[in-house]
Amino acid sequence: MWSLKKQLLSPHQLPIEGPWSVSVREDQVDGKVMIVRSNTGYREFRSVPGYEHQAGIAVPFRDPEPTGLPSPDEDAELGELEATIRQSLQEHAESLLVAIITADGMREFVLYTRAPEQLKHRFEQLRNRFTSHEIQLMIQLDKDWEIYAELARPHSN
Repeated sequence: MWSLKKQLLSPHQLPIEGPWSVSVREDQVDGKVMIVRSNTGYREFRSVPGYEHQAGIAVPFRDPEPTGLPSPDEDAELGELEATIRQSLQEHAESLLVAIITADGMREFVLYTRAPEQLKHRFEQLRNRFTSHEIQLMIQLDKDWEIYAELARPHSN
């Protein structure tokens, strides 16, 4: 049944809006937390055909709290960036935002894309628009969605 679902999946059937879950993971060494929000709607697919490139948009915080998390004001700014990423990068389902990691002085938006060159172009537009933070892009091949599987896996502290 799973393979049939996977073969019939088209962009308009993707769970772009979620459901989302949040997990808080505590580092056993220094006690800092990592907050992972993941779109659990993709768990049943394991990977989505055609979306073979994983991308990470990393945003270092300007002045993180001692916990490594952003201040409330900076968190609000990052919320605006997230809304723009959702609107711009998921347009026409070219890219899929599957997780957001907040930890150790940065936030990373984790996506999978079927259009890596278009993602690079849209990223440059984002970088020019959000000059309050230095945002960075990384794209790598991940056909089996291994990174998503690790992030979406339920964790217990």
